[in-house]
Amino acid sequence: MLTRKQHLPILLSILLISLIFMHSVYAKDIKKKVIKETQLDEQIELFCNEYCQGNKKKGYLKSITLDKINPDNYRVVGRAALQSKHVYANYVVYNHTVIINTFGTLNPNSCELRVDEIFVQNDFNNIFTKLIQNQSDIIGRKESVPDCKKFLN
Repeated sequence: MLTRKQHLPILLSILLISLIFMHSVYAKDIKKKVIKETQLDEQIELFCNEYCQGNKKKGYLKSITLDKINPDNYRVVGRAALQSKHVYANYVVYNHTVIINTFGTLNPNSCELRVDEIFVQNDFNNIFTKLIQNQSDIIGRKESVPDCKKFLN
């Protein structure tokens, strides 16, 4: 039989899994539309060309979703991959992919997107984390998204 202290981690794990599942069920995948209608994927690629390493480096948009929070706001969750890869004579010398997770809030009335949080995963030597931290104004930054309603339908 489990004690009360043992129940808490199990309960928290179940809640976390439930939140992830709920997000994936209700969130709207807008990746294809964003790639078609914006230059975000090109900007990710340019960023990677500047900071990734190797002769097969690649930056790309992994996913971007919208989830309605309330009538005035949508949660935007974006994931970008920055792959440093070098191949020599058909051998992969190195292959390392950093994932940038960005969380924001979109106001559909003003088409203003606010960056709320950024998390970096699999960051060797915290290189990309430091790059983001050096951009001290990135959290809380507001960007205008032209004709944002086209992503809501």
